[in-house]
Amino acid sequence: MQQRITAIDVTNINKTLFELNCLRRWSELMVAAGGKYSELAKQAMNSFIAYFWSAEAIYEGHEIDFTVYPKIAILRSFTKSIQCDIPECNLRRIFEIGQVSRNDFDQMIHYEFSKRSSNEFLEHIKYLKNSIEASIYKASTKLATILELEEIKTSISSKDYNQKKKQLYSELKEFSNLSGFKHMISDQYMEIFSEYSKLRNRIRWAKHPNILKCNVLGHHFDVAVFAYIMALEKNPNAEELAAKYFFMGIFHDFPERWTGDMPSPIKDSVYGLREATEKFENEVMENNVYAYLPNYQVKSIKDIMLEDEGNADLKAFLKVSDNFSAFIECWRELDSGSRHYYYIDVVEETYSRKEKLPENFRLLTEELYGNLFYK
Repeated sequence: MQQRITAIDVTNINKTLFELNCLRRWSELMVAAGGKYSELAKQAMNSFIAYFWSAEAIYEGHEIDFTVYPKIAILRSFTKSIQCDIPECNLRRIFEIGQVSRNDFDQMIHYEFSKRSSNEFLEHIKYLKNSIEASIYKASTKLATILELEEIKTSISSKDYNQKKKQLYSELKEFSNLSGFKHMISDQYMEIFSEYSKLRNRIRWAKHPNILKCNVLGHHFDVAVFAYIMALEKNPNAEELAAKYFFMGIFHDFPERWTGDMPSPIKDSVYGLREATEKFENEVMENNVYAYLPNYQVKSIKDIMLEDEGNADLKAFLKVSDNFSAFIECWRELDSGSRHYYYIDVVEETYSRKEKLPENFRLLTEELYGNLFYK
């Protein structure tokens, strides 16, 4: 069995995700709004929209390789951690002024990524830059940015808003020949994307003090990437399954937009409560999402929703990633300076059960725990 994931890759990816959660968007236009607009949340939006766009492309007769998207998302995440908060349009202008080669810049990022990754993962993460999947993901990032702009409209000057809107729609127009374009920019779809984006308003660990806030949208991307990497560690040749776990992570708490969140120990403490909660989640998805979508989109989404009966066997595996993400979020708080007892308890509990994790994640848990308590 060909190895694709090593301990160094898991460590590097975790570091990149941490940086994305710290990296605030729109810093050139406004003061960061409590961590709502982080790069971590943005990557979840990109991936969410790309999944819809892919279903449109398939409906129009194209073949889509879903295994490409996690690779694009991970590489884009690393690029953002290097590029920081310089907008793409500014970067292009800098290249024009200095006659700097974009290819040289991309090669630099590839070199930096290679220094922190194993050869196995570096080979695995390659994809065709001119593929339909790459185009869909790029177009999805433009739509996601437009959604953010509309959300912050009242927080910035009308001049900044109008300039940015003109620029973004000009960039989006470059993808007008892409399959599904008209459907994706329709009010019907944009409304659903906007509903998903509202998950950035839900802060994780809300009843405890937060130094470094993480919202549910960012949590989705954490879970998606961890699930993808765990799946590849478990079975390096099951790329389609790993990609499915990635998108299951992107969608897994979508119903919380309408239901709110109840901690798992509470759900399990009253007979029938968990089952009733899951039925309610199905109900809100039917009423607020599926009712407004064509059948092929509904089928595509249900294929990766945890509440779908066909995913019962996959649910437990994703829960491992979900729990690991909780550990990471608490570790981030402690690493940022918190000494709140609750975060310590979560980290201690995960450390005590580390043998149940895949080997590379166990090693990362030991490393992070040691950095907190033994340095």
